[in-house]
Amino acid sequence: MQSNQSAQYNINTPIQDGEQQEDAVIIQKFISMALGLWPWLLLSAIVCLAMAFLYYKSSTPMYKANASVLVQDDKKGSDMGANVDILQGLGLLLGKSNVDNELEIFKSRTLMEQVVKELQLNVKYFISGKVKKKEIFFYRPITLKLLEESYTSPKAATFEFKLDPEKNTFSIEDNDEIIKGKIGDTLQLKAGKVAVLPEKSLATWVKDESLTINVNTLDMTTRTYMGALDASIPNKLVSVIDLAFNETSPEKSELILNTLIKAYLKASVDDKSRMADSTVKFIDERLVLVFKELSDIEGSIEKFKTANKLTDVSEQTKILLENSSEYLKLQNEQEVELSIVNELEKFLKDNITNARAVPASLVMQDPNFIQLVQQYNKLQLERERMLMTQTAAHPAVLTLDKQLNNLRLELLSSIGSIKRGIETGMRELKKKTSRFETMVREVPSKERTFLDYSRQQAIKQELYLFLLKKREETAISKSSTIATARIIDEAKSSGVPFAPKKTAILLVGLVLGIAIPFGVVYVKSFFNNRVSSLSDISNLTRVPVLAEIGHNENEDNILAVTLNDRTVISEQFRSLRTNINFLLAGSDGCKTILITSSMSGEGKSFLSVNLASALALAGKKVALLEFDLRRPKISEKLNLMRNGFTNYIVSGRDDWKHFMQKPDIAQANFDVLSSGPIPPNPAELLMLPRTITFFNELKSSYDFIIIDTAPVGLVTDAQILSAYADITLFVVRHQYTHKNQIKLVEQLHSKRALPGINIIVNDIKLKKGGYGYGYGYGYGYGYGYGYGYGYGYDEKEKG
Repeated sequence: MQSNQSAQYNINTPIQDGEQQEDAVIIQKFISMALGLWPWLLLSAIVCLAMAFLYYKSSTPMYKANASVLVQDDKKGSDMGANVDILQGLGLLLGKSNVDNELEIFKSRTLMEQVVKELQLNVKYFISGKVKKKEIFFYRPITLKLLEESYTSPKAATFEFKLDPEKNTFSIEDNDEIIKGKIGDTLQLKAGKVAVLPEKSLATWVKDESLTINVNTLDMTTRTYMGALDASIPNKLVSVIDLAFNETSPEKSELILNTLIKAYLKASVDDKSRMADSTVKFIDERLVLVFKELSDIEGSIEKFKTANKLTDVSEQTKILLENSSEYLKLQNEQEVELSIVNELEKFLKDNITNARAVPASLVMQDPNFIQLVQQYNKLQLERERMLMTQTAAHPAVLTLDKQLNNLRLELLSSIGSIKRGIETGMRELKKKTSRFETMVREVPSKERTFLDYSRQQAIKQELYLFLLKKREETAISKSSTIATARIIDEAKSSGVPFAPKKTAILLVGLVLGIAIPFGVVYVKSFFNNRVSSLSDISNLTRVPVLAEIGHNENEDNILAVTLNDRTVISEQFRSLRTNINFLLAGSDGCKTILITSSMSGEGKSFLSVNLASALALAGKKVALLEFDLRRPKISEKLNLMRNGFTNYIVSGRDDWKHFMQKPDIAQANFDVLSSGPIPPNPAELLMLPRTITFFNELKSSYDFIIIDTAPVGLVTDAQILSAYADITLFVVRHQYTHKNQIKLVEQLHSKRALPGINIIVNDIKLKKGGYGYGYGYGYGYGYGYGYGYGYGYDEKEKG
């Protein structure tokens, strides 16, 4: 119910768009909505909280295991000790690695797949619990081992095992076939070829208790566990990698994480071992060739001495050999080094695809060359690790290939410089040894030949000993190979699940429980295209709302305002009467009020009758004109005769006063003019000169004239009659009038098509704590005209 002051406020106060007023309205609506929805809010909150609690109880607890690994990084500090420096000094094992690369290796699919295969994580074992199935990993009675030939791509499947520990037998259903066997047998199931192996817990297993075994694909399991792993570098200033793994069991999470770290360390050692193996293979190949050449030379010496019966050389030759030994030694070293350089050059030219590491330890005499080789091997190792997670066509791999090719060209260029240096040294040595060669020519032919054999033997022997030494060094370094990382903290779980969080789940349930009713109301309101609150009107038009009329509980009686009646609705009409008097203050003579709407069924006839009654109760002489000529209802509701306006217009003789009637239930100063028979041309009748005469005479006899006309949104009657009106009351029925029909009011106001237009909100049914006004349904009439002038509606209008 709206008081007089409220109605006056709607008249005199323009529509305000200030932020404070909008905020106040929003808050008021929200509070009103909450009060009206509290039973639903309570029920929704209880239901959602119950569902949240059930979700919490049925969710599997998740545990987190944490570990830390220190990675040796050439860009950061490391405490790996002097052993690494010793191995790197041999030029064989490049221990330094980039911590970011190692982080990617921990996250790699290859590493996780090794863990899945080793622990057979794609096979899970469950027993039935009170609410859900519980996984048993460490205490399973049997192990369903996927055999290697079927392990690479097992098919996803679920099996129900029935075990008999006493008889050591089992039964299983597979492809609608019951398979029985003894524990320890090998079976061919749809998941592949498997072996059923006993575990310690089998002895305590209850007979015929169901054991559910899920076998997932290797690919899916690997991707699932990769998602459960979190690897990060917490501090960029140090080379420490923090690892965390989430699983349904604290012991299982620790086991998986520790296995992952061990697989990483093993892969790191294997990388270094491959580099050492490359060097050993190269040396072994050279040893075979050098040993054969040395054996051939020694055999030739033995044959020469036997054939020539040469047991010893002369004293002069001995002295000559002793004097030239130093130069021979230098020459041998130069020849050995040149031979190795040639082999390395051949190796690099053949290694176009960058598939193998370079054995740098064979050229220890040139530090610049060794540095280039170390850079080359470092990039080679980085490329191998990157290929674990990327393809050869990946841009990062292609960048490394380009760097490796550039380094390979630099190595070949460096080898060319080394060869030229060796050859220059050898030429110098030949000059210095030329005088000894002259002296050798003076030695008898047999001794000279023997001296040549001896020189060749010395060269090959020196080369053979050098290769043996390097092979031994490589073997020692390989046996001492250590990983580029070490464990700081082994995997450890707190034993307390981090998920699900009970408080958070219940809080979400409570929030949803509160939000759902509001959401339903909002969605319902969003899709509701009917007027439900004053804001729906104020957002679409500047026309003020003059009054708000409630729902008429007595639907059988159209007259709600009578003498000594103090109901809510009668007070609302009295408030409307006051507002009209304020609007028409200063106007002399008869006041004419035009009442219309946008369509039928909005309660304009109900409003017309009761407004006329309210004015009559105030002592005013009132004439109510039933000018809805197409579908009149007032005369029927007030039990009046149908003869009226059309009879007066058509006859051309009768006085209009002859057709005025007084309702039995109304005051003596309340007259009603019925519409009369329904004409085929209502608009034309209203435009006749006799109508002008009628209104001029009528205004001289009454204080107020109330014109109940046809809906302005359907026909033009109201606009024709507006020439006789002082103000227009446009009726909007709550939850009945379409919102887009409010735009019609704004158009009429903008074009000044109707005089002094104001809106009356009709049929407001106040609901306790309801949304907005809590409007309900009320009254209505219907239209169903003929003669080609019908509205096309057939709604009943209440009130």
